[in-house]
Amino acid sequence: MMRHEKGSLLSKMSFLLIFLINLFVFAIPAMADEITIVADKWAPYCGKPNSTHPGYGIEITKHVFEKAGHTVLYKIVPWSRAIMDTRAGKFNAIIGAFKKEAPDFVFPEEEFGMTKNTFFAASGSTWRYKGLKSLQTMEIGVIKGYSYGEELDTYLKENTQQVQYVHGEDPLLKNIRKLLAGRFDVLIEDENVLLQKVKEMGVADKVVNVGGTGVSGKVYIAFSPIISNSKQYAEIFTKGIRKLKDSGELQLILAKYGLTYWK
Repeated sequence: MMRHEKGSLLSKMSFLLIFLINLFVFAIPAMADEITIVADKWAPYCGKPNSTHPGYGIEITKHVFEKAGHTVLYKIVPWSRAIMDTRAGKFNAIIGAFKKEAPDFVFPEEEFGMTKNTFFAASGSTWRYKGLKSLQTMEIGVIKGYSYGEELDTYLKENTQQVQYVHGEDPLLKNIRKLLAGRFDVLIEDENVLLQKVKEMGVADKVVNVGGTGVSGKVYIAFSPIISNSKQYAEIFTKGIRKLKDSGELQLILAKYGLTYWK
């Protein structure tokens, strides 16, 4: 009788131990993933890591994935290299991307912002953008690896003698300095990004908006095409940002950056 009870107790303990081990093992993947996202500095979408204003896209992403049990590591990497290395699986995702820039990547159903491509010149310029023909006499500053919309991308490729490219860390800073130094006539950038950058640099009064292209683009986080969890991560982001919108939390994040919902 004693042996039977002891054996029964041991069986129960063994079952409980196996149950706890399985519970622990299967819980690990949901909690242990560190998702590394990369971009160049492109505030207010993605700014300085580990700061009070890392970019509202970064804050949205961290909020979404941390609620799903993951952690997010955000790094600054030159944009062309960010795309290349994420495509190779070195990083999980790029953030601040257009679909045309990385069509093979895994995109969520929801974007996290909308851009408006705008030309800027040094204060005092009388030139105004009035279509591609108005660019024929202008030297244009752009960032290597960026897309500015199909029409303008084609123009830039066909008129390379008019184009100056910058790359590396903080390329917009370099372009603004070149513009103010008279190295080229105009630069093109998202309006929100440019206005925040010149304010940060203390030169907001030295540049002027000289016209938009009329082309807007959806901005996404995009996941590596060769990492097996990318589709799952994209689904988590889609559901998560929708919940943020419905709860009103999305607008609270945007308000921190002086912005409102883009739709």
